[in-house]
Amino acid sequence: MEAQNRRHRLSAEDLETILGVTSALAAPFDLMTMLGEVVNAAKQVLHADRGSVWLFEPASDELVLLVATGIAPVRVRSGAGLVGACAHERRIINVPDCYADPRFDPTVDRATGYRTRCMLTLPLVDHKDALVGVMQVLNKDGGVFDADDETLATALAAQCAVALQRVRMTEAVIEGEKMRQALEMARVVQMSTLPSEMPAVPGYEVCGLFEPAELTGGDTYDLAAIDQGLLVVLGDATGHGIAPALSVTQMQAMLRMAFRLGADLDTAYLQINNRLAETLADDRFVTAFIGLLDPATHRLRFHSGGQGPIFHFRAATGTCVRYKPTSFPLGAMPLAAARPPVTLEMAPGDILVLLSDGFYERTNAAGEPFGEARVEALVAAHRGGRVTALMDAIVGAVRDFGGGAAQEDDMTAVLVRRDGGAAALSREFPRSFASIDAMVAFTQEAFARLGVDPALKQAVDFTVEELFTNMVKYATGSASPVRVDLKAIDGGVEVALVDGDVERFDPTRAPDVDIHARIEERRPGGLGLHLIRRMVDSIEYQYSESTRQGRIVFRKTATGPTARAD
Repeated sequence: MEAQNRRHRLSAEDLETILGVTSALAAPFDLMTMLGEVVNAAKQVLHADRGSVWLFEPASDELVLLVATGIAPVRVRSGAGLVGACAHERRIINVPDCYADPRFDPTVDRATGYRTRCMLTLPLVDHKDALVGVMQVLNKDGGVFDADDETLATALAAQCAVALQRVRMTEAVIEGEKMRQALEMARVVQMSTLPSEMPAVPGYEVCGLFEPAELTGGDTYDLAAIDQGLLVVLGDATGHGIAPALSVTQMQAMLRMAFRLGADLDTAYLQINNRLAETLADDRFVTAFIGLLDPATHRLRFHSGGQGPIFHFRAATGTCVRYKPTSFPLGAMPLAAARPPVTLEMAPGDILVLLSDGFYERTNAAGEPFGEARVEALVAAHRGGRVTALMDAIVGAVRDFGGGAAQEDDMTAVLVRRDGGAAALSREFPRSFASIDAMVAFTQEAFARLGVDPALKQAVDFTVEELFTNMVKYATGSASPVRVDLKAIDGGVEVALVDGDVERFDPTRAPDVDIHARIEERRPGGLGLHLIRRMVDSIEYQYSESTRQGRIVFRKTATGPTARAD
């Protein structure tokens, strides 16, 4: 908890400094310059006087001082001194009084006249947990390094390790390695940034997919359980090959770092966009969906820089809501402020569908794109199963559509589904007698999906048809569709017909028909409502003056009344 509080106390300037280091990792750089930036950032954020970076040479089993502020270059054997102990033990060493620690070598202090008081020493390890070097930070202003400083230093050390890793890859290319080997190395780095396993989020099922068109790709995704909730990311950089792979790796590294240090969604999005605008080439940008889902409230807040469409399948209605991008692609231009994020509610059974354009733009032999409508149909058809099955269905359909042609673009996807399934279904129908057949088909589907007793369907269909007929017949001034809401309840079903842009008219107040009266004494009409009252358990009318919306609700259970003759 204390570390979390410290993250939240991190200043905006310190956050910007750390993100600046992170962003530079994916840009071409000189090794010494880059490591110097890491050391300077560590000094600033940790309020230290000096810092250094040592490179581990496995061939000689030595640590070589590459970058030092105010310290002469030296070489030490692995295991010697504090730096060697850190390399050997693979753990952070925090020494509050260096001269009281027998592992400290004062030789450099004697040669330079510098006095080392306290020191943080951190191992630099790559994604395979191999030692690549050691970072040291010396003499904190006004005191010693504490646990919060260790947390921040660890984050910076991780960035430094990535820098060393990338330099080794770049040097291999410069030295004449084949391009395929370079691509394979880049692929290892890129794949290491993807989730190794799906996070466990109570009440939710998630999955992700990344299939590059080449060894590396310009796409990425992230699904991570962080302090702020579930982080959901889908990114797509322009182009193919190493350059876009590094761009999305850069974005993803900055995101993880920003949220790790306690940034909120808006701050992280704004600062990362502006950092990319500074570092990416003029013809480079990244489209990205960046969202945070709160599993407690089921609210998903997101920014979408050029990434879309975003599908939100709503289980209650059986339809997809499509969201467009909320802003320009990340890195396209600096922003003074971020637009307000979009907030959507994840109801039981709802599915968030994020797909890169490699899905939508896949073409068949005739040059026809797969498109959005086919995706939407697949989501609706597989809404009740696991998201892994939905993912397989989408990928399989896209491949079949392509007819075996080579994949031309990266395919990346993220699916998030809230558990619970639909407890209710809704559908809108045009205000026309021709809609009655579609209503009957809808109730058939709803009964099956919600597990309602089929024995109740005849009474429900009759009631819906009769009420809808009256709406079409008498509310002639309205052109709005009529919505039917069907919800499973204990022992039966509740149905509501919602009518918009209408005057108040309560059919339940109409006097009942006297079926025993002589024909010439009876009023025309009213027989349908007479039968409804004897078929359903209850029926009520609600009306809103402000919205001019009428709502008729009836309930039918297996133990309720059945149609009878008086």
